[in-house]
Amino acid sequence: MIKISRKLLFVAIFLLAALAWPQGPDEEMQVLKPGERFAVSDGITGEWEFSQKPQIGMVILKIQLFDKDDKKISSLSVTGDSGMPSMPGSHDTGEVAFKLNKKMNYLLPVNVVMPGDWAVKLVFSEGETILLRAVIRFDV
Repeated sequence: MIKISRKLLFVAIFLLAALAWPQGPDEEMQVLKPGERFAVSDGITGEWEFSQKPQIGMVILKIQLFDKDDKKISSLSVTGDSGMPSMPGSHDTGEVAFKLNKKMNYLLPVNVVMPGDWAVKLVFSEGETILLRAVIRFDV
């Protein structure tokens, strides 16, 4: 039986986790800017904001989606995966579904556990069809 040192095992796990986070220029992900409306698909747009300026602790990411007549919609599924791109796999949440409130806002709690660069990878879908992959980047 082969003995593997703990250090070697740790390095292997870290490298595998690093591969899970998209590398390079946000591989086919649209970067969403604060205060700017973004296109999800033909006739559907969205806006996003945090409940407060991100800091260590819990912050809520709110997304609102609108149809071509600028009326709120709630027919899409939205998931988010938050983490630190500089520390792949260390603080990632995995893909979590946004919750829809009565005001038709999509909400996702983001737990910021340390200072640094953070990102929330988003997937907007309708049924099994993915309409948009996007990322929100922020620093704490």
